[in-house]
Amino acid sequence: MLAEQHIITQQEAKAIFGGLAIADRQAAADPSLRLYLPYEAAVIKAAGSVGGKMHTGRSRNDMDNTTHRMYLRDQLLQIIRAVTGLRAALMEKAGEHLETVMVVYTHRKEAQPVTLAHYLTGIDESLSKCLDRYIELYARIDQCPLGSGASGGTAWPLNRERLATLLGFSGLVTNTIEGVAGWDHIAEFAADNSIYMSDLSRLASEVQLWSTDEYNVAELDNSFAGISSMMPQKKNPDALERTRKAAALVTGQLSAILTSLNGIEYQHSGVRLMMEPKSLDAVLAATHTMTGVIKTLQIRKAVMLKYAKENYSTMTDLADLLVQYGKLDFREAHEIIAAVINQALADQLTADRITPAMINAATEKKLGRQLIIPASALAAALDPQQSIRRKTGTGMPAPSAVQQMLRNGQATLATQLKWLTTHEATLSGAAARLAPLTI
Repeated sequence: MLAEQHIITQQEAKAIFGGLAIADRQAAADPSLRLYLPYEAAVIKAAGSVGGKMHTGRSRNDMDNTTHRMYLRDQLLQIIRAVTGLRAALMEKAGEHLETVMVVYTHRKEAQPVTLAHYLTGIDESLSKCLDRYIELYARIDQCPLGSGASGGTAWPLNRERLATLLGFSGLVTNTIEGVAGWDHIAEFAADNSIYMSDLSRLASEVQLWSTDEYNVAELDNSFAGISSMMPQKKNPDALERTRKAAALVTGQLSAILTSLNGIEYQHSGVRLMMEPKSLDAVLAATHTMTGVIKTLQIRKAVMLKYAKENYSTMTDLADLLVQYGKLDFREAHEIIAAVINQALADQLTADRITPAMINAATEKKLGRQLIIPASALAAALDPQQSIRRKTGTGMPAPSAVQQMLRNGQATLATQLKWLTTHEATLSGAAARLAPLTI
């Protein structure tokens, strides 16, 4: 750019490129040269005094912010690539379990019968929104601040748009103060990571509960578990706990970055915290780990179905049945079924052993009249599989509704993958075009 703008000559540019090549080789072996001023000194030593012209019109302030953005841009694409892989794994597993009955929980208490496919497509929808946030963030990171100088720009006739193009950026950070003071893209990256990792941690936590001896509805593949050093019967969910720990690390990063910004003014400052590479590595590692966990997770379908039948997950269906047969309002039906449940618990009966007589007795006590529910209708209401098949509305657990969610998910994933490959190609193309200029 300096040569194109006639700020330096082509011969000077060639000499500087030669010095850069030598300094690069030296820096590969000598870590002390990986900071800017020692590196520049190595270029000047290799190219002669002309090497000092490389710094014309620029500052470490705008250079640091530019290289940060280039690094974060690459890391963001890697994270997006990893999350698309996790989405694909979730949808594949969901497709295998359209009829696998399970109970969904609220407040850590059994709520209603759904399918494992319904649960997994819920996770997938959440991750799709995380990907949308990452994709929106990319546009704000992919802006070049070079030419901002220390903060107030420079009188040299720089071509800032050319600099952005050479480095594969889609645009500029226009204002030169914002070019070196702006840090919102880093805080936003940390926030997006925190939101995404909280979703991943919740999934890991739930799978860990499923794999406990008490729940016993899922088994981790040995690749994602460890054995106790003392207790031979123990199979520990190491991968899940490390994922949850990674989420804590990432959330701490957000807090640290925001705290560093709250303590300074709107200017370039060394107080601001950069995104720690360790936190980005944690996001990638956790994503790849959970992708493997989901792909290899073994589900005990019979145990899941047994819980759904016996543990009162269909009581809302039963209340709905009273509304239909007895012409009750829902609150009356709710209170009657609550009384039936209390009686069943007192008699140590599982949900599938509730009888029409129990419902009639509770109705007589509550309303002073009889309500005889046909045994066949009661059995249908208590059956979790039939409960699921009845719920065919948009987003509900019936297989037909879940299949539509899978189709929608696959469509959004295809769009996200197309965006990803386009931007990966853009950066690869920019690097390929720049390489001959540096020889």
